[in-house]
Amino acid sequence: TDTPLRSFSLTFENPEFDESAHQNELVRHLGTAHSAQMCKRGDIGAAFPRAVWHAEAALVRTAPTPMMLLAGSVRAAGYKVVLTGEGADEVFGGYDLFKEAKVRRFLARQPESKWRGRILERLYPYLQHSPAAGRAFTQRFFSEGLDEIREPWFAHIPRMTTTRRALQFLRPELHERATAWDPKAALRATLPEGIDRWLPQGRDQYVEAHTLMSGYLLSSQGDRMAMAASIEARFPFLDHRVIEFANRLPPQYKLRGLTEKYILKKAMAAELPASITNRSKQPYRSPDSSSFFVDGQPLDYVAELLSKKRIEDAGVFDATAVGKLTEKCRTGKALGFGDNMAFVGVLSTMLLHDQFIAPAGGPRPPMAL
Repeated sequence: TDTPLRSFSLTFENPEFDESAHQNELVRHLGTAHSAQMCKRGDIGAAFPRAVWHAEAALVRTAPTPMMLLAGSVRAAGYKVVLTGEGADEVFGGYDLFKEAKVRRFLARQPESKWRGRILERLYPYLQHSPAAGRAFTQRFFSEGLDEIREPWFAHIPRMTTTRRALQFLRPELHERATAWDPKAALRATLPEGIDRWLPQGRDQYVEAHTLMSGYLLSSQGDRMAMAASIEARFPFLDHRVIEFANRLPPQYKLRGLTEKYILKKAMAAELPASITNRSKQPYRSPDSSSFFVDGQPLDYVAELLSKKRIEDAGVFDATAVGKLTEKCRTGKALGFGDNMAFVGVLSTMLLHDQFIAPAGGPRPPMAL
C-alpha cells in the first residue's frame, strides 16, 4: 500500500515499565506514522474509576487503565479498528510463566542441587524487585508445588499462591468461605479429558489461554477498554489457523532453552532489527499502588473509599487489615506483587460497590466521583 502504516504505543515515566526506546527503533525501521501515549502515574490514578466502570469486574492490576487511555488516543486520531498482538505469547510460548515452569521442572529432577538454582537468576531481568533476586527466597518460592508437577496447573501455582494472599483482607466470615473454595478443583472441572497425557508445555499453554487470556486479557484489559473509546481490536495471532499450526509444533520450536517465541523470531528475523528479535520478552505492566498517592497522600476518592467507615459499610473487607495495607502503600513499602495486587483488588472492589451496588437510584458512573 502507498499509505504509511499507522502505529500507536504506550510509554511510561518509570523505565521499569517504559519500552519507548525499542518502540522508536522499530518505528524508524518500519517507517510508520507513529503516536505515543505517555501515561503518568497521575493519569492512571485519575482514570482508574472509569476503567473499573467499563470492566464491570474487580481488577488486581492497573494495566487496563493505560490501555483505555491508549484507545482514546486512537479514537481521537480518527481510527475505529486496530490490530493488536494479544495471543502471540499464549500461542508461541512467550510468557515468563512458561520459562518459569520449565526451570521448575528442571529443578525438580534434582531438588537438592545447589547449582541448578542459579538458572533462576536468568528470569525477570526487567524487574527492579525481581522474585529471583534473593537466593533463599527464590529457591523456596519456585520450589513450591513440586509435588504437583504432573498436574495441569503446575505452571500456575506461584501465581495462584501470590493472588490468594489478597484473601487475608476479607472480613473473617468471607475469608473463611473464600479459603474453603478449591480453585484447582474448579479448574480441573473445565479441562478437557486426557490433558494429563499432553506434553507439559502444552498443558501450561492451554491453562494460560483458558484462564488469564480469555478471562482477563481479552475482556477486562482488552475489548472492554477498547470499546470504552468505541475502538474495535482485532487479533491476528488468534486466527484459528495460526493456533492450529502452532499447536502442531514440537515445544522446542516455541520455547528453545529460555528463548521464547523461537519460531516467530526466526520467521521475522529478516524483517525486524536484530535488537528486537533477540530481546527477551518484557510483559506489559504499569505502576500499581503508587498511582494512587501523591507526595505520600492518597487521592481524594481513594481516601474516601478506603476509610474505615466506607470499608465497614460495604461489608466485604476487614477495615484494620486494609488500613495497614494502605499505609504500607502510602509510604512506598509495597514492593512485591502480592501487596500491589491486593491493594488494587481492594480499591477496585470498593469502586464496584460504590458504582453499582451502593447507589439507591441505580448505577453511579465514575464521573460522579
